[in-house]
Amino acid sequence: MTKKLSTPITKFSKPGKGEKIAYWIRTSLNNRNIVFIHGYGSSKEHFKYAFSLPVLKEFTLMALDLPGFGQSESPADFEFSMKDQADVVINLLKKININSCHLCAHSMGGLVAMEVAEIIPEKILSLINLEGNLTIEDCFLSGKVAGQKFSEFVKSGRRKLEREFRIAGMKDPSMNEYAESFSKASSGALYKSAYHTVKDSSTPLIERFIRIKNTYYFYGEKNRGAFPAENLLLSAGIPVHYIENAGHAMAIENPKQLYGKIEAIVN
Repeated sequence: MTKKLSTPITKFSKPGKGEKIAYWIRTSLNNRNIVFIHGYGSSKEHFKYAFSLPVLKEFTLMALDLPGFGQSESPADFEFSMKDQADVVINLLKKININSCHLCAHSMGGLVAMEVAEIIPEKILSLINLEGNLTIEDCFLSGKVAGQKFSEFVKSGRRKLEREFRIAGMKDPSMNEYAESFSKASSGALYKSAYHTVKDSSTPLIERFIRIKNTYYFYGEKNRGAFPAENLLLSAGIPVHYIENAGHAMAIENPKQLYGKIEAIVN
């Protein structure tokens, strides 16, 4: 009989300057850790299948809500730069005694993960990037938000985007989940994170990415050939993987294949 996987426990911590951060954790007896960092407008729930599928049962898994997203607080004085958000991740890892880990990051979370890997390279065993931002062309949503004034975004821009997500969800179930997580994020977190995502992505980040040890990049098969970063990655010799029957939300659209490939990498 297959042993039933334990449900991840939602915990809260104040790892940095007092902001309350929500995270999921499911421990294993092995001292092997995978840490998940969600993307723009998303939350830890984006990685729910990592916790429910048996393929990663031998690993301790942790997924957090970045400040202002999901169940985490949005401090009034937080700037939401990628480094600021990376510092929160690093402080949380220290507080819950994760001394080394594989990082798996999606979309904007890829920028945060690169900062983490550059600050504490000795603790990062690999960086698995799921369509993370590398060039300005990757800012297809954050660019829309950053192109507005904050007052405009709060007054009407945010609601307009949420309506678009709900309509898209009629054909694409993964968009329903995204609409839900986007609606829970604070306006400050959404706007400031979009600004810093666009700012950081305005200069190609491939050189930074390839300097990090043990990097891997994933695209949803539906996005093969859609972004300039793909050829840059291939030219640099970075391993690029493709997830069948999936687009940007590959962790929702085809989690079995995604986490199977990730298990093969980390093992």
